[in-house]
Amino acid sequence: MNSINSDISLYDKNWLFWSDMKVFGPASRWLRYLIFEQLKLIDKNECKSLLDVGCGEGTNTFYLAKFLNHAAIRGIDFSNIAINIAKNRYKLSNLEFIHDIYSIYLDNNKYDIVVCFEVIEHVEDWKNIITRISNSANKYIMLSFPTGRMRSYEKNVGHIRNFKRGEVENFLKNKNFMPINIYYGGFPFFSPIYRELCSFTNAGSNSFTKGDYGILQKIVSNILLFCFKYLSTKHKMGDQLVGLFKKNDSIKNCI
Repeated sequence: MNSINSDISLYDKNWLFWSDMKVFGPASRWLRYLIFEQLKLIDKNECKSLLDVGCGEGTNTFYLAKFLNHAAIRGIDFSNIAINIAKNRYKLSNLEFIHDIYSIYLDNNKYDIVVCFEVIEHVEDWKNIITRISNSANKYIMLSFPTGRMRSYEKNVGHIRNFKRGEVENFLKNKNFMPINIYYGGFPFFSPIYRELCSFTNAGSNSFTKGDYGILQKIVSNILLFCFKYLSTKHKMGDQLVGLFKKNDSIKNCI
């Protein structure tokens, strides 16, 4: 319990400064681009409900709700600060945000698709959270997380580990979820170039990347986003995983 409270305090503090970074930051926007490239592979008519586990300040959840505008979209997070930002910033009729310290809404409900973006690298017992996600997902799971060598700035923002290729995919196969499509993207601009730059500048904690984004931050972010899209691989080579998985009882073809 003390560990949970300590974690909440850390992320509550960080979300006071990170919300614009998640909206305008180049890495966050590039990740959304990869996420929605993967979502093109699903049958939207199959997805009537979606849960975003660890939704943070809700930007990704909001765009998911716009994409699946016929579905009930729910975002949960253990940070009350993040949830309040999400509720104040994003309002759609099919979208709700819930402060959920122990992920009760994950364990006690079923969803057609469960997503979890940039979360499990922060979790001590990642196998437990993936198991709970697999128990709640009727059809699809989508995950994103970094792999490869952990940089210093990643530790500073709460990463506990980075994963090896195939580590999470193999675990999900044992939970009866097979990969539809897996991106390992980002070479060379995201990794190693951008990640090394973030370590050098202590990204996420310096005055340029945290807080409200002004014109200069937005211009620089747009330039960097261009580099992300056109100087980074989308799949095959890279350290950023974005994976789409489908429950085995309804899958026919896996990649």
